[in-house]
Amino acid sequence: MTCSSIHRRVALAAALLCIAAAPALAKVRVVCTTPTYADIVRQIGGRHVRVLSIMRGPENMHNIQPKPSYMLKVKHADLFVHTGLDAELWAPLLIRGSRNPKIAPGKPGNVDLSRGIELLEVPAPGTLSRAQGDIHIFGNPHYWLDPLNGIKIARTISDALKRADPKHAGEYEANYRKFADRIRRKTAEWLKLMAPYRGTKVVVYHRGWPYFRRRFGLVKIAEVEPKPGISPGPQHLAAAIEKMKQENCRIVIVETYNNRKNADFVAQRAGGKAVLLATHVNGIKGVDSYEKLFDYNIHALLKAFHEVGIEPQAPQPSAGAAGAAQPAGKP
Repeated sequence: MTCSSIHRRVALAAALLCIAAAPALAKVRVVCTTPTYADIVRQIGGRHVRVLSIMRGPENMHNIQPKPSYMLKVKHADLFVHTGLDAELWAPLLIRGSRNPKIAPGKPGNVDLSRGIELLEVPAPGTLSRAQGDIHIFGNPHYWLDPLNGIKIARTISDALKRADPKHAGEYEANYRKFADRIRRKTAEWLKLMAPYRGTKVVVYHRGWPYFRRRFGLVKIAEVEPKPGISPGPQHLAAAIEKMKQENCRIVIVETYNNRKNADFVAQRAGGKAVLLATHVNGIKGVDSYEKLFDYNIHALLKAFHEVGIEPQAPQPSAGAAGAAQPAGKP
C-alpha cells in the first residue's frame, strides 16, 4: 500500500469520525439542580439532549454545598434548569462560579421552573422574621409534588429547548404533549386510588407537602419540626403525639433527609406509622422517573393506611379530580 493511499484512508476515517460525532456535539447540554427535573428534560428532549443533575436524589435540596466540581458541570451548559424562588440558594453561586454567560439571570439559558406556578403558603407582607425558622419568602417551593404542576414544568422545559434548538422544536412539542397526556391519565388513576381516603389526617415532618396534600386530599394537623428546618425537642415531640391522639391521626410523613427516629417515635406512641416518601426522583431506590415518584408515594401511603386500620370511605367529588380532567392547553 502506497503512502498516498494510506493518507487517503486516514483522512477518510477522520472524516467519518467527525460525521459520527456531529450529532453528539450538537446535543443541547442541560444541567438541572435535581434529578426530578433531569428526568423531565430527558422525556421532553429525547435524543437531542445531554443532561446532568447536581443532586443525586435523597438529599435536602436546601442544603447542597456549591462545590467547584458542580461549577465545572455548569460551565458549558446551554440550559440551567432550577426550582427558582429561594429553594436553592446555592444555585446562584454555581451560576456565578461557572462564568457561563448563557445561563446568567435573565438569559434564555436560565430556566426558572417556578414561572406559571400557583404558589402556596406565600407569607403575608410584613410577617417575615428569622424567628419563624427557614421560611420561604416567595411561597412554598415544593411545587413539583403536584403531578399537574409537572405538566407546567414540562411546558417551561419544552419552550426552553425550542429556543436553544429551534431545529427540533416540533419534536420537543410532540414529546411534551405525550408527557402531558400521560401525566393527566396517571393523575386520574392516582386520584381514584386516593379518593376513598380524602380528608385523612396526617402529620408531616417538614413543610414540604402542601401541593401533594392539596391534590390528593390529605389534611395536615401538625409538624414534627417546631419550625421549618429546626430540630424538634422533647416538648414539641410530646405535643405532636398528643395532637395525633386527639385528632385520631395515625400517619406521619417523613422525608429521606429527615430524622426517621423522631418520626417513628411520634407515630408509634400515637398508635400510628411513619411513612417514608420520596421528594425527588432517585430519592428512594427504584423511583427513577417522575411517574414512579407518585406511583411509589401513593402506594406507600395506601399500604400504611391499611396497616394502621384507616378504613376507606365512599369517594366524594374533589377539586383535585376536576383539575385532573381539565384539558392541556398551554401548558
